[in-house]
Amino acid sequence: MNNKDLAKAFKDMLTLRWSPVAVKLLKPDEPIPDNVSEPSVPLRHCQAITVARRGSSLYMPPNKHACPDGAAIMGLVPMSPKLRSGELYLLFKKLPNIECAQKMIASRPEFEAGAYQASIVAPLEDAAFEPDVVIFTIYPEQVMWLCCASSYGSGERHVFHTSGYNSTCADLTVQVMKSQKMNISFGCYGARAISDINDFEAYLSVPFNQMHSLADSLRKLSVKSIPEARRKIYMPPVIDRGISSEQVGACSVKVRINEERCDGCGLCEAFCPETVIEMKAMGDIVKAAAIAAEKCCACYTCVGQCPKKAIQLELSQGKP
Repeated sequence: MNNKDLAKAFKDMLTLRWSPVAVKLLKPDEPIPDNVSEPSVPLRHCQAITVARRGSSLYMPPNKHACPDGAAIMGLVPMSPKLRSGELYLLFKKLPNIECAQKMIASRPEFEAGAYQASIVAPLEDAAFEPDVVIFTIYPEQVMWLCCASSYGSGERHVFHTSGYNSTCADLTVQVMKSQKMNISFGCYGARAISDINDFEAYLSVPFNQMHSLADSLRKLSVKSIPEARRKIYMPPVIDRGISSEQVGACSVKVRINEERCDGCGLCEAFCPETVIEMKAMGDIVKAAAIAAEKCCACYTCVGQCPKKAIQLELSQGKP
C-alpha cells in the first residue's frame, strides 16, 4: 500500500477531518525530497503541521522555523541559553519556580544540535518520501480506535509521555522517533495559541513503520466494533428520571423476547454477560428465552446485538 492508499484507508475508516501529516527530519547528508517548497514566511513546527494537513508540502530549514524552542528540540539549531535556563517559563507564569522549569526541560526528549538540517512535512497522501512519524489531528473517539488498533495484536496497554509544555516538536516528533511508540499530545501553549486546532481536537503520532499494521488492525475493527459503537447500539431508548434514596435497589428488569421475530441465531445468548438468556428447543425450532431475568443488569447488549430487533427490556421500580 503506497502513501496515498494508506492515507485514504485511515481517512475512510476513522472519518478523519484532516489529512494525516507525514513528518521527516532531514539528516545533514540527505537530499531534499521532490515536491516540497519553502514557506514564504517562518512558521512554528505546529503551524507547519496545520499547513500540511490542509494540503501543502513544506521544506523547513532552520531559518524558516519561527519557534526557537521547537527548532532546538528537534536538533536543527543550538538551544539558546535563555531558553535552556527555563526563565521564560517563569515570565509566562507557566511554572512556579526555576527548579520546576529546569526539571521539565531536562526530562523532555531532544535531539543534539546539528543532528538534522531541516524538517519536512506533507499530507501523507502526497508524501514523496518515507516519513519518520505520521501526526494525526484528531478527536478523542478516533484516538480510542487507534489505541485499540495498536493493542489489537498484542493486548498491551499504552503509556503515553507528555507534559503539555511542548507538543508537536518534543512529544509528537522527537519522543516518537526515539521510542518508536505511539504518543499523544493535547497541544502546548504555543500550539494552542497560534494554530487552528480546536478545543475538541488533540494530536496523536505514530512511527511510520507501524502504519501498515495499524491499518490492518483498524480494518478488522471496522467490520463490527467501530460501526456498532458509532450507532450507539447499547444505549437505552429512554433515560428515566432519577429516583430517591429510598427507592435505590428496587429496580426490576423484564426481558421481553418476540418469538415471532426471533430466528434462533443465538447471538443474545453468546453475548449476555450474566447468562440471562438461553436458547430453548420449541419442537423442531430453537428460540431465545429469558431463563434468569432477575440477573439482568440492563446493559442492553442483547438488544444491540439482536439482528431481528426481537428483544426489549422493560425497566420499572419495584420487584418484578
